[in-house]
Amino acid sequence: MADGADIHLDPERAARLRAAAEAAGVSLEAYALQALDQALDDDWSEAIAALEDHDRTGVSYAAEDAVAEFRANVEAGLAKRK
Repeated sequence: MADGADIHLDPERAARLRAAAEAAGVSLEAYALQALDQALDDDWSEAIAALEDHDRTGVSYAAEDAVAEFRANVEAGLAKRK
């Protein structure tokens, strides 16, 4: 492709992709493009937003701190239900 990218899939992935496309009733290329678009939108949107926030503010958090805060919030919410 002049303006895009070509990728090589190993035989196992190619077979899985072909089977999924057939099950969905679409071409292999259409299925692959849809899967890529969804993965890029879903997986990267939060990461990109976090990176932009960090670039703008310089503030970041350690994963351990974020998990600890999440756990504390869940435990507080569960305690309120009792």
